[in-house]
Amino acid sequence: MVEELPPDVGFDRRPARFTSHALVEVRRFKHLPFFCHSAVLLDISLAGFKLEFTGEVNVRPGAQYWLDIPLRPLGIYSPTRVSCKAEVRWFDDGRYRIGGVFVSLTKTDKMVIEQVLEVLKNKGALE
Repeated sequence: MVEELPPDVGFDRRPARFTSHALVEVRRFKHLPFFCHSAVLLDISLAGFKLEFTGEVNVRPGAQYWLDIPLRPLGIYSPTRVSCKAEVRWFDDGRYRIGGVFVSLTKTDKMVIEQVLEVLKNKGALE
């Protein structure tokens, strides 16, 4: 299992992050396919993520979205996907990258993200 740090931990002690190249969707609404953008998940931890959109988008820090990660390409077959609410912390409008943190993860969401981290760790993702 991946070590989880308390929320008051600063950037110098953030949770381990693992690189990824998984395709994900960033949605305004959890169950509606409208206002949905494809992106490449660059890295992920229990605290948050960094991703790069596949096309031009305009995102503002503080906005909340649903990060939808298909799990089958990672070799996780049940559940087939995880959708977590996330808040954008920063946006690079030159490369269309965002960094975000997860908001109100359920125990199930945490367990699934831990599975994703284990898969990435076993595939040799850098920390």
